[in-house]
Amino acid sequence: MVKIFPSLTSANILDIKNAIETLEPYCDGFHIDVMDGHFVPNLTFGPAVVNALAKIVSKQLFVHLMVENPERLAEYLQLPDDSLVVFHKTTTPKPSNVIKMLEKKGWKTGIALDPDEQVESILPLLPELDEVLIMSVRPGFTGQEFIPQVLEKVKELAKQRKKQKLNFKIALDGGINEDNMQEIIKTGVDNLVIASAIFKTKDPLKELKNLKKLTKS
Repeated sequence: MVKIFPSLTSANILDIKNAIETLEPYCDGFHIDVMDGHFVPNLTFGPAVVNALAKIVSKQLFVHLMVENPERLAEYLQLPDDSLVVFHKTTTPKPSNVIKMLEKKGWKTGIALDPDEQVESILPLLPELDEVLIMSVRPGFTGQEFIPQVLEKVKELAKQRKKQKLNFKIALDGGINEDNMQEIIKTGVDNLVIASAIFKTKDPLKELKNLKKLTKS
């Protein structure tokens, strides 16, 4: 079954604890964007905030590092075992070393692909990964429109997974909503990161429940 991870970057920062308590019984975990203002032109949560959120979330945390030299920032993170930490291959000269470092901390690891990056660029890394996150918007800001061409990458990754007999999960992040979810699910995706379609509505809980129903249809 496809899992949904609401992205806390789009939540009301002044009411984020209440948002977590309200949505957690109905979602599969929470996604957190960490942006440094260098790799992407935006700033979001730093390690102190992520660590504080980790203490009040009981389901899986999906942390997306949109930062240069992710290994440096990861040293400050205090996450539960089985958390998922994803970074961009282009942010470090030795991605395999970062993967090993994250695994040593007891976390699942993943690589994120921007809309312009090709699956071929990470093929050698696939056996080392627990997750591949495909960005379906330009990284940096929420509320952007979905880029449908990235679905071909999901299909290609699904083929590679089967061909190489691997077990990594495929996630999609950006512009996902009720209108495109069913088409997305058909491609072989496992996890969906959803921001505005939940948090920018009048009733986030009601919308989350509606989206969950679509994953079962």
